[in-house]
Amino acid sequence: MPEGVLNTRQINALRALLERRDFTPEDVALLDYHTLSRMPGIGGKSLNIIRGWLAANGLDLANSPDDYRSSLRFCRLQARLVKARRLLEKNGYEVAHTPVDEEGGGLHTTGFSSP
Repeated sequence: MPEGVLNTRQINALRALLERRDFTPEDVALLDYHTLSRMPGIGGKSLNIIRGWLAANGLDLANSPDDYRSSLRFCRLQARLVKARRLLEKNGYEVAHTPVDEEGGGLHTTGFSSP
């Protein structure tokens, strides 16, 4: 068990996500970065600790960006944009959005019109 390296917060979050008590670095490396970043109790610092633990074992999270802090910020911004778009659409607005290049990912709102 990796308890000697990971803090209790990270261990408990990984146990909850993996739905088992014992796990290996290989099990954790199969997790998607964005899924893990959305887990309760996992923020930038916890991601840094988990990625450091994985790096010590020669591994990294699936779909893990090079600059995780800006990516986590971007991921949260994208989630807020999606919520805002849904709220506008729910209230009768048409929201135009275009896919972003592969590097950016997600959706950017380009405009909207009233009902």
